[in-house]
Amino acid sequence: MEEYSLQHKKAWEFDAYDFWVRTVGIPEETAAKDKENPKEMLKQYADYFDSYEGVKIANICGSCGKKAIPLALLGSDVTVFDISEANKKYAIETAKAAGVEIGYEVCDIMEINMSKFEGLFDVVFMEGDDSCLFGTSIL
Repeated sequence: MEEYSLQHKKAWEFDAYDFWVRTVGIPEETAAKDKENPKEMLKQYADYFDSYEGVKIANICGSCGKKAIPLALLGSDVTVFDISEANKKYAIETAKAAGVEIGYEVCDIMEINMSKFEGLFDVVFMEGDDSCLFGTSIL
């Protein structure tokens, strides 16, 4: 990993797991909310999906899995790409508590091994504050 990536990783991992616990709850609480109504967690992105079932999604900068897990609950095959091991830990624990599996690749998105993932995804999904990068697979 490049030096600048290591600096980013250190920053994004600082207190990350505990931050998620403080702000959204322990993984079991988050999973229970996700399971209640996964479509509600994705409502602002619903127009982009005809169906969730069987769609293979690369969730770029997917953080704690807050969109990946509802997508998986609705039948998508989701792999998160994020730089933080702490985010991965929270996301994987939450997915397990929700009864779904998600893939999780810890990496700098600028250094994704494109040959490893080329052609594996139907959709590249990246959400932000009030916006979403969405498109057919570029991986």
